[in-house]
Amino acid sequence: MESSITKEIKFYTEDNMNDGNFRTTRGYIKSILPPDVHLPNKNESAMLRKIKVKTGLTEEEIRKIKKYRILLSEAQDKGEKGSGKSDIEKAKERIMKSITKELKLAKEHPLVIERFNEKWNEYSERFLNKQ
Repeated sequence: MESSITKEIKFYTEDNMNDGNFRTTRGYIKSILPPDVHLPNKNESAMLRKIKVKTGLTEEEIRKIKKYRILLSEAQDKGEKGSGKSDIEKAKERIMKSITKELKLAKEHPLVIERFNEKWNEYSERFLNKQ
């Protein structure tokens, strides 16, 4: 079952398929849709699909129920805020990824853990202690 948004997107993009420069980026689709049509982001779409499967309601019916509107709003906000990881956590993940690629071992392996501790100490001395 297609939602009204999907139908409108198809309607507005079918005209542009014949020119050979068919684009489906979010910004492009949003630019050709009328202002009153809401285009959900990735997290909101996933939550909407889960609710549809669970309840069997259509998108319009789901958006009328306050409980589901709150869930969709929270999912939308979560997607806009990003991963929520701090810069330190991201740096640790980058270092761990480079080590596991280099050694071709799992991150739980003792050699990887040892190398990670060495690199993390080096990194923290160089960048974190400057502040």
